[in-house]
Amino acid sequence: MHGTCDGSRRRFLKTSAATGAALASAPALRGFGQDAAAADEPKVPLVTLGKTGQKVTKLGMGTSWSVSPSFVQAALLSGVRFIDTSESYENTRTEQVLGQVLERTGLRKDTYLVTKTTRYRGVPDQAAVFPSELEKSLERLRTDYVDAYYIHGIAGQDIGMLSDPNVKATFEKLKAAGKIRFAGLSCHDAMLPEILEKAAEVGWIDQVMIQYSFRAVDHDKLQRAIDKASKANIGLVAMKTQRGADAVVDAIDNDGQLFAIDQTMKRLREAGIKKEVAAVKSVWYDDRMQVVVSEMTNFSDLRENVAASREPLTIEEARLLEEHRQKTAHLYCHGCGHLCETAAKGVPVATVLRYLRYYAAYGKRSEARALYQALPAEARDLAKADLAAAERACPRGLPVANLVQLANTHLS
Repeated sequence: MHGTCDGSRRRFLKTSAATGAALASAPALRGFGQDAAAADEPKVPLVTLGKTGQKVTKLGMGTSWSVSPSFVQAALLSGVRFIDTSESYENTRTEQVLGQVLERTGLRKDTYLVTKTTRYRGVPDQAAVFPSELEKSLERLRTDYVDAYYIHGIAGQDIGMLSDPNVKATFEKLKAAGKIRFAGLSCHDAMLPEILEKAAEVGWIDQVMIQYSFRAVDHDKLQRAIDKASKANIGLVAMKTQRGADAVVDAIDNDGQLFAIDQTMKRLREAGIKKEVAAVKSVWYDDRMQVVVSEMTNFSDLRENVAASREPLTIEEARLLEEHRQKTAHLYCHGCGHLCETAAKGVPVATVLRYLRYYAAYGKRSEARALYQALPAEARDLAKADLAAAERACPRGLPVANLVQLANTHLS
């Protein structure tokens, strides 16, 4: 069943309004009944990944932060058999760790393995990059094929690649050679809707990974693009689901300090609900999305997400999550940097606020500082930036000037 953007919004908001009918329909919408956790079923329920036709676990492991061999092995033994990685993660070390674990455990053929490359950026002959970079990734992963190979982090300026016959032919040759089974892309660019629609049109993209969370319920343009991709039977994988659970920061006081707020948060805790768990379940509730790739960094995250993969979104979770969305809408960056960054004159506002979120919401303080300090000097030159104009350009009314200054204070 393919959803529609209006249908997706109605389903989520109807549940958040606590209607019994919506709750009753949730298992059918997701494709899993209450017996999914039975002993003879997989530990993590399986889904069919679009036109790939492959049965994969609905929970995938993200690996963009440092991962340990023991944690990767624990994830595999917990039933997570979809792993997403990239040559760009931890300067290729992540691929090396994954290769060692998959070889040692003998679980390579039982794991749907995705890797990606960013090395096409700024290269005249983009098509020629993919075979050579794939070979390096295969060597690090200790395998002779990957299940899917992605154009990683494709941006609006590179959308023409999807219509480039040479790029398409390159991926088709990699398939024919048995090096990859499927072709895909990942995207968290401001032009995500346009890129997703183009992927649906060109026909040779089998699956995509996009940033998606309960915050996108009112993003009509993105919802229409997801509809189009779903109708084209592209496998849809969600990432950055927690990007919706946390605002850039929970709040800012008059002195620019970070602190936690929100009576909604208090009510979530009192109800025994973790907003992160509710957020990931809300993505599965959208019947168009098949897999959630989660950046699980500790055993608690792993246990919670595996359990969540077998449980429907409840009325109370949906209601409080929707309340949280509305309460923090003014502190949540939707990543539409093409609007504010033009006005800011040099400062990549959406990127800076993403790093601030890593610092303030995810607790990735050293990593966030390293990322921010790696930006070009002109990107951190706030004296020359027109942050007031950037703030006026924000369609969500974020306190852009305050947030960017706050990021500079904490990340410099």
